[in-house]
Amino acid sequence: MRLRDLGLAVGDLPAGPLNTVTDVAGVRVGHARGAMGGITLVLPFTGAPRRYYAGRWSLDGGDETTGLAMLEDFGALSAPIALAPAPALGRVYDGLLDYGFQQDSGLGEDHGWPPVVLAVDGVPVPAVSLHASLGAGQVAAALSTATGGAVGEGQVGVGTLLSGFGVRAGIGCSSRIGRAGTVGVLVATNGGEPHRLALNGVPIGRWLADLAPLPVSYRRSFAAVLITDAPLLPAQLNRLAQRAAFGLVRVGLLDERTVSGTMLAVSTTGLNDAMAGLAPETVTARPTTEAVLHDLFAAGADACEEAVLNALVAAHNQNTNVDGVPGLPVDAFRAAAQ
Repeated sequence: MRLRDLGLAVGDLPAGPLNTVTDVAGVRVGHARGAMGGITLVLPFTGAPRRYYAGRWSLDGGDETTGLAMLEDFGALSAPIALAPAPALGRVYDGLLDYGFQQDSGLGEDHGWPPVVLAVDGVPVPAVSLHASLGAGQVAAALSTATGGAVGEGQVGVGTLLSGFGVRAGIGCSSRIGRAGTVGVLVATNGGEPHRLALNGVPIGRWLADLAPLPVSYRRSFAAVLITDAPLLPAQLNRLAQRAAFGLVRVGLLDERTVSGTMLAVSTTGLNDAMAGLAPETVTARPTTEAVLHDLFAAGADACEEAVLNALVAAHNQNTNVDGVPGLPVDAFRAAAQ
């Protein structure tokens, strides 16, 4: 079940055919679980890895995200993007190294280097258990099952065990079609206060009286991947990542209690290493005009807001949360929103 199954939606821009990140051509997503927790991989390419322009916005500087030094130097990456619980970051990184060696034993920057892992803080099980449960095996499993089409949501992959707004949360996706192209997002939701939960500016959480807030000690966080087929340069992608995060603020996920979070934005068309007729050692770089960037900003923000709500709706009847956190009361939610 998703938000639109309740007769609700975010914003005015049209969604893509599946209303998910895979509405951007060539994008694939894979999930895998361990004995505790799970991981999610997003692949912004079909087949062998290739370079793509990327940018990011981080709440706290991004210390919990790998690959940022190369991203900031070159504005490009070529690896799958992993989302993993923070204690498992190093072991997932090693799994992505194994993948990179399969592509290029020298770990060339065009063929799967550097490994990119967005850490999700606050998964409510002992760090030692997450570290022991997740690693190269889960990376291999997620890679082998990564597909386009529909994406599992809620308590799947890295979304396993996550909570938000006093209810079960996890992975959510959405997409929007704007004048410049399609924008798709995948968000790991792990925080938010019940009274802040909102839809299209309506503070629905205030009318859901039975929702208990997460403990103050719960480390609230998020991780998000935004992919567009609009041709954008790295500096434009930095701006898109920042503006798309407005949707996380509007829905109530990103607030004063959020301890960490990174939005990684990718363009699948801005960089073309293979275009015919180029001079040796050059590539084609394509931007989108400033006049339509605001349209992409709106698309990213709306997709982020709906992705968070999709995570809550999808997880409402998935009973995998070890702390016994309840699911979203969807009937009351629908009634409050209409």
